[in-house]
Amino acid sequence: MKTLVLIDSDALTRALIAQCLAGQEWRVFEAEDGQAGLDLILKHKPAAVVCDLRTPKRNGFQVCRWIREQPTLQPRVILITVSRFANDRETALAAGADDYLVKPISPPDLIRTMAACRDNGEAAVEEPPAESIVAGPTLVRFWGVRGSIPTPGPDTSIYGGNTSCVEIRVGNQIIIMDAGSGIRRLGQSLMKEVSTTGLNVLILVSHTHWDHIQGFPFFVPAYHPKVNVRILGYEGAVHGLRGALFEQMQTAFFPIGLNQMATHLTFEELTDMQFNLGVVKVRTMFANHPGICLGYRLSTPSGDIVYMPDHEAYERCEVERQKAERQASPDGLAYAKIQDEKVVEFIRGADLIIADSQYDAIEYPSRRGWGHTCADDTVQLAMRAGAKRLALFHHDPDHTDEKIAAMVERAQSEVAQTGGKLIVTAAREGDEITL
Repeated sequence: MKTLVLIDSDALTRALIAQCLAGQEWRVFEAEDGQAGLDLILKHKPAAVVCDLRTPKRNGFQVCRWIREQPTLQPRVILITVSRFANDRETALAAGADDYLVKPISPPDLIRTMAACRDNGEAAVEEPPAESIVAGPTLVRFWGVRGSIPTPGPDTSIYGGNTSCVEIRVGNQIIIMDAGSGIRRLGQSLMKEVSTTGLNVLILVSHTHWDHIQGFPFFVPAYHPKVNVRILGYEGAVHGLRGALFEQMQTAFFPIGLNQMATHLTFEELTDMQFNLGVVKVRTMFANHPGICLGYRLSTPSGDIVYMPDHEAYERCEVERQKAERQASPDGLAYAKIQDEKVVEFIRGADLIIADSQYDAIEYPSRRGWGHTCADDTVQLAMRAGAKRLALFHHDPDHTDEKIAAMVERAQSEVAQTGGKLIVTAAREGDEITL
């Protein structure tokens, strides 16, 4: 009998795959996260590994690369995912995957790829440094609100043209969400606070696409010897967190290398989906975006903030896909609705949601699969979740101030027509929100 290690955080998916293989002479060992899966792989040396791309602790790319680095292990590796992004498939195969199946998985496709397997054979985040925590309100400041690429100019002067960067102050804690070009001005502001006792800064990175890390080389506090900078994020599809930032600062691209920054700069790869940062409790979830991308929920003493800058709503994506391919799939649509419901649960009751709203309903069909949401869906998800306030975020580089204002007006009208109480604004550089 052949052995399979099945890694997926979704118990229903694990049950369906195990049921599909019943009677196929497979002995199945299940794990709900990547690290537990690796332990099972070492113990049982399976003929096959089926792993969800976005499993916690070790994602599918990591699991696949780790397996291929072990000379005594040669299982067939099948990565499964809800992602329909073409480059995720290409990255999976480049990481060493033998096959790539999109959920909901077709039983014939699974049985086909499993039939090619040979017999079995051998071939967390800690608390920040101890310091006095000063109580106080939660303050949110927007330093970069644009998506994709910086867009300075007269047409973007109201809402701003810098890419993603949001400052969150919880008492005397400084938490920065992403390091887009907006972090440059934030860094200049923080330098005014550096005293003889120094300064502690936390940076949470949603993912390592350029518009979320391109400002980091210009973050002046990272060069100051009395500033402690901790950078936290999940490992990406190809490179680790430090590797991604290191590469953009190589000599060919930037005159100062990462190693020339202050010694009080640390990188921490996230493995757990929830952890504490001082008085702030953090939960994460994988967003529907190419590669590995996180949404963060920060629970502070004053209220909850959700930061989800890059995410594509599942249901609309599936509807538009079926239209484009002229192929009806009730199962695919039902599955997409379930995934959207998971997002609703993640953002439920939040005091402030900072969310991807890059396209309008007219633009979205031609940009389906790019990993960004139609603003109408962002509003609907926030209303379903009973959120108090929504800041439309990650503005498209081609959207002028006039266009963004019109999108806000449409969103507010949509809320009013349903009798909802959700407050909708557009994130604007320089704006502050106090919880």
